Amino acid sequence: MADEKRWFEKNAPKMAEGWWSFYNAVEGETVLDKKTKALIAVSVAVHGRCPHCTESRIKKALSLGITKQEISETIMETALLSAGTEIFWAKDVYDKYLG
Repeated sequence: MADEKRWFEKNAPKMAEGWWSFYNAVEGETVLDKKTKALIAVSVAVHGRCPHCTESRIKKALSLGITKQEISETIMETALLSAGTEIFWAKDVYDKYLG
C-alpha cells in the first residue's frame, strides 16, 4: 500500500500535500514529547469515536513504550470529560423545556 495513493491524494492532490505538511509539522519535533502527543492522539481518537484512528493510535502508543495502564487512564480521562461535556451541554435546552 505504500505506493498506492489514498483517495484524497488522488482527488485533491494539492490539498493533500498541504495536509501532509501539516501532519509532519505536528508529528515532528516540537516542545511536546512523543509520549504526550501519543496520549493526546489516543484521547482525541476515542472522543471522536473513530475505530481506525483509535486502533492506530493505541498501536503507536504501545510502540513508544506507553503502558496499557497509561493508555487506559487516558481513555478514562477522555470518557470523564466527554460525559461532563454532554451533561453540561444539554443544560440550556433542558432548562428551556424541562426546567
